[in-house]
Amino acid sequence: MDPHAHGLTRAKETADAFRRNLRTVILGTCSAEGEPDASVSPAWLDADGSILVYVSSLALHTRNLLQTRRASVLVIEDEGNATQVLARRRLTLVCRAEHVPRDTPAHAAAMSGFRVTFGRIMEELEALPDFQLVRLFAERGRLVVGFGQAFAVDPRDWSPLSRVGGPGGARPPA
Repeated sequence: MDPHAHGLTRAKETADAFRRNLRTVILGTCSAEGEPDASVSPAWLDADGSILVYVSSLALHTRNLLQTRRASVLVIEDEGNATQVLARRRLTLVCRAEHVPRDTPAHAAAMSGFRVTFGRIMEELEALPDFQLVRLFAERGRLVVGFGQAFAVDPRDWSPLSRVGGPGGARPPA
């Protein structure tokens, strides 16, 4: 099999697995003053391709999301499952953030999805007044499936669109 075709097949399989198994994301946020923060959050993928996170307003990342309306999302292969820990499969998305008010149909639908995914703990968290629902709209993404195997992905369905860098690969936009 052509190595490029094999890489594309592996990328598609990885993106599909990440979509099917999404339960948490690593959030990269930045305060209005430029102070970075990294954290983890429960996540649910909506039918429109946006990622919803349920976060406490006591956390720095929530304040950052609501102030700057920007985030980076990382979905990454577990170290224990990686063939090569230094080349873990991963998807990074650059996102725009939007608060979803509690008294809206969108909030109710998302919380239903969270309850299906996480069970009873979501009922407890939903009752806490400091928790906020934030929708992350991915604007661009990159999927890495190994050394020299990076793909620009459609931010809505995570399907690889084009190889990035490497021999014969497309270069990222400047």
